[in-house]
Amino acid sequence: MTDAAAPAVRARAVVPELEALAVGLAAAAGMGALAAADGGYFPPAWGWTALIGLWVAAAWLLLARVELQSRAFGIVFLGAVAGLAGWIWLSLLWTENTVQTVAEGFRALAYVGVVAALVLVVRRRTAPALLRGVLAAITLVCIYGLATELFPDRIGSYDPVATYRLSEPIGYWNGLAAFAAMGALLALGVLARDSNVVARCLAAAAFPLLVCTLFFTFSRGGWVALGIGFVAALALDPARLHLIVATITAGIPAALALWAALSAEALTNRDALLFAAVDQGREVALIVVLCSGLAALAAVALVAAERRVHPSRSVRLAFATLLLLLAIGGTGAVLVNFGGPLGLVRDAYDAFKAPPPPDPEDLEQRLFTFSGTYRPELWEAAWEDYRAHSVLGSGAGTYEQFWNRTRPIPHIVRDAHSLYLEVLAELGPIGLALLLVALGVPAVAAVGARREPLAVGAIGAYVAFLFHAGVDWDWELVGLTAPALACGCALLALRPTPRAPLVPATGARFAGAAVLVALAGVAFVGLAGASASAASQEAADAAPPDYAEAEDEARKARRWAPWSSEPWQRLGEAQLAAGELAAARASFRKAIAKEPMDWELWFRLAEAASGREQRRALAEALRLNPSSPELADFRDELG
Repeated sequence: MTDAAAPAVRARAVVPELEALAVGLAAAAGMGALAAADGGYFPPAWGWTALIGLWVAAAWLLLARVELQSRAFGIVFLGAVAGLAGWIWLSLLWTENTVQTVAEGFRALAYVGVVAALVLVVRRRTAPALLRGVLAAITLVCIYGLATELFPDRIGSYDPVATYRLSEPIGYWNGLAAFAAMGALLALGVLARDSNVVARCLAAAAFPLLVCTLFFTFSRGGWVALGIGFVAALALDPARLHLIVATITAGIPAALALWAALSAEALTNRDALLFAAVDQGREVALIVVLCSGLAALAAVALVAAERRVHPSRSVRLAFATLLLLLAIGGTGAVLVNFGGPLGLVRDAYDAFKAPPPPDPEDLEQRLFTFSGTYRPELWEAAWEDYRAHSVLGSGAGTYEQFWNRTRPIPHIVRDAHSLYLEVLAELGPIGLALLLVALGVPAVAAVGARREPLAVGAIGAYVAFLFHAGVDWDWELVGLTAPALACGCALLALRPTPRAPLVPATGARFAGAAVLVALAGVAFVGLAGASASAASQEAADAAPPDYAEAEDEARKARRWAPWSSEPWQRLGEAQLAAGELAAARASFRKAIAKEPMDWELWFRLAEAASGREQRRALAEALRLNPSSPELADFRDELG
């Protein structure tokens, strides 16, 4: 090699490292920002996510050499996600609520953008960096959330009634629990398999922080998701004994941190005073930091032991036998306590269907109750909705109105708390099939990718999400679903394929880019309307309220989202608060014309109207939501 050629060779060697670094940093920044924005629950977050993802994918098609290393798997994954989004938009032809269906369509565009960008950009050599970036995002978000619990006097305001279950910044405690569980499984994967010693130490240090975040959510589903994800990773990992050793390495410091959290009564008791929570929060924070440092040191010791200690086959067999005996013993003890397998299933079923007991003062006790918290009723309503619309479904986003009309209990929800049942009810068997294909492709790819170093953590995190989405409304939290989709895309990229990567033809690339740019234009319209509507709500909720600004923003939202009832609702609410009753009635009537199945719009019209129109509006609101306590109180006030 000549001296002149050496710099070029070094430059080519650096390019993959820079590419991996860029993917990791982009994942950490993007996923972290999305989760921090209230978990990506509100429409403006969907718009930004869709725009960035679609534009990145379009630019990659036009400017880069596209290599689909996952080949058919990647095409099917992207096609199924796009097909599901298309079916959501197509349900406008038969939906019972156009406004909500359009909203679900915009959320689906965000997922199309995320998956398109990941499938096109992430390659086999950059998939590990993607997983490290996702882990970094989850860890940083959870550190902030944990800080709001441990430093209530410095970060946020302390309210033992509202914040007794940790939810910040996701905004929903069960969502944060699933988020932390996915991060904990990714951390175990990095600790057990990463080739970078620094990354392994940082992952070990993150594990106690993530587990403590999960604890303070007091979410049973989060712990179950963590367990199911770990079992799935253990089942598919060829080096499962090493994974167990890595889990013990980080698990002991995490157990010490959990013990400190459990001992802090002021942080686990609903009636605790602020000064006690502050004192104990600082103590727990110090212990958690020390445990994180201990976990990092343990990771260093694990790395050193891996290089020096090579246990024989007999030693590994003895260790595996010991673990198996412990598992059998623990399972047997549980079965004996519940009177055998049938007794365990019967008691668990009865407890799951029972109404939730009052929240105990010692909140850790909630982790040992088995009530489904009205999920059986929610799932039964979704099934009844499907039976009433068994071919095509009732239309995306319509579950809430079906629940309001038919609910057997005065429990306020917007979603069925099961992604799969809700999709079946709203989009029928075709929608459910598209969803199962989309989420199933990475699960199938996981079998082929299981021997890759960092696949084990991605497998665990992805399976944890698949379970938790079945018992909660994770799909509505884009900041929670996007990291799961990233884990799925990493599994696709890591899956070995005997053939060369698929390179799309030039015509296909330009056609694909044109479609993505068009979808980005649709997403921009949704973003503009949602941002104006959010600004109107923010102005109305300000202290003091700025009703003039609220009206201006509502009118702007009306221009960008002429199909939506929300701008008219926001305008009417601002006018009602300002005492402009006639204008408010006119606005609410226009909102109702666009979304006649929304009971709240009829209620607002009843508040602004009088006489016959008021009685008619109240009667229609009661028809759409007969169990509403707000409507009952309003009716009683009218006499």
